[in-house]
Amino acid sequence: MKKYSIITVTLNPCMDKTVQVERFETGQTNRVLSARTDVGGKGINVARALRGCGESFVATGLVAGVYGRKIVDYLEQSDIQCAFCEAEGETRVNLKILDAQTGVMTELNEIGFNAGDAYQDFTKTLMQFLPEADVLVLSGSIPPDLSTSVYRDLTVLATSFGVKTILDADGACLREGIEAKPYAIKPNLRELETLVGHELTSDAQIIAAAQDIAAQGVKLVCVSMGEHGAIFVRDTFVVQTIPFPIEVGSAAAAGDSMVAMLSYAAVRGLTLLETARLMTAAGTLTASLPGTQVASFDDILARADEIETAIPEEMP
Repeated sequence: MKKYSIITVTLNPCMDKTVQVERFETGQTNRVLSARTDVGGKGINVARALRGCGESFVATGLVAGVYGRKIVDYLEQSDIQCAFCEAEGETRVNLKILDAQTGVMTELNEIGFNAGDAYQDFTKTLMQFLPEADVLVLSGSIPPDLSTSVYRDLTVLATSFGVKTILDADGACLREGIEAKPYAIKPNLRELETLVGHELTSDAQIIAAAQDIAAQGVKLVCVSMGEHGAIFVRDTFVVQTIPFPIEVGSAAAAGDSMVAMLSYAAVRGLTLLETARLMTAAGTLTASLPGTQVASFDDILARADEIETAIPEEMP
C-alpha cells in the first residue's frame, strides 16, 4: 500500500451548484446572472486545495449513483488519488445562491444517501492507509443513517495509529468528536457559537470559548471569522490574523482551503504563526474565487507573508 501523508475523508459528498442573482428576494422570482456546478464535499475540497503542496495525499469516503461516479472521474482526471466506496442511492446536490449586491451566500443542502453496508467497506479502506499516514482530515456532514459519534470513533481509531486528526464538522458531530481529543478543529464563528450554546460578541469571548475546548485536550483550535480573519489558540498561545482585502467571489470552499493548509502545516511541523498565515491566506484567496474553486498552493504560499498577525487586544 502506497504511503499517503494526508488522508481526507468525505462521507457525504455532493455536487455544488452555485447561482448568482442581482439581489436575492425570498418569495419572489429571482433571475440568475450566472451558474456553475462543481464537485463538492468538504474533504474533497481539502484534497483539491492540497494539489501542488509537495505532500502525498489520498481522498477517500463514500459516493453513490451517477453523481458519485462523476466525482470519482473528476478526481482521477485531476490527478488526485482517491479510494471511494460506493453506496446505494444518489449523491446529493447542494444549491448555493450568491447575492451579488451584498455578497451573502444562501445554501440549500440536501440530506444525502444512506451509507448502509458501504461504511464497513470504507473503514476497511481507511485501515489500509492509516498505518503510514501522518494526518487524517474528517470534515463535513455525514449520511443520515450514521451515528453522530462517527467522527469520535474515527478519531479514536486514527489516534491508535499515532495519526493526528483534524476535525471540521458542526453540531453533534463536532461536539462528540471533541470527546476523542483530535489534534485540531476549525469551526467558523457560527459553529463555535452552536457548540458553546450562546452568541460570542467579542474577541475575548471567542478566545475563552476556544481555550475551554483546548483544555479538553484539543491541541489547536482555529476559529475562522471571514473578513475579520481568524483566531488561533494553541496551549497558552493566542494569535489573531488580519487578511488582505479582496473582492469576494464565493466563500463556499474558503474553510476547506484553510483545513488543507492546516493539514499541510501539521505534516511539516510549522510554527503557530506560519500555520496561521498559511491558513488565512488560503481562506482569503479562495473566497475571491467563484463557486467552490480553491486557490492554488503556489498562490497561497506567495501571499502568506501579507497576512498580519497580532495578539488580540481583547483577552479573557
